[in-house]
Amino acid sequence: MTSPKTGDIELGRTIAARREELGMSRKELAEATNLSYPYIAQIETGYRLPSSRHQVPIAKALGLSLDELFRTEGELAPARTRKPERRRRSSLEEVVATATAEIESLPPAVRLEALSRIQLNVMTGVTEAQALRKEQP
Repeated sequence: MTSPKTGDIELGRTIAARREELGMSRKELAEATNLSYPYIAQIETGYRLPSSRHQVPIAKALGLSLDELFRTEGELAPARTRKPERRRRSSLEEVVATATAEIESLPPAVRLEALSRIQLNVMTGVTEAQALRKEQP
């Protein structure tokens, strides 16, 4: 006698696709979330849903918000069409804390690559800004 599937195949596909996009194996996702390989496999195959306490670690390991993990593109579309609210400029400390949290939410295997890309982007912008200043009279 087999147990009925109680999961969500679309959620499982989303998790598997994002994991593969990041170049992670199921074993690496299991390690990053402190969950078992069979549990991850059951979620990805739609056999079961992740418990509420496991949803955040899975989303973080995949670099996704819970909304991105659980909503479909159609459900997210209205939020994207809203006019952005004006807000104050973040302080240096806030920017560093946010960037650190975002990088730490990525799987360990891609954190250094993300940091390297950020550093390259920032250095390119600084170099271009300096070149523009030298060109101005």
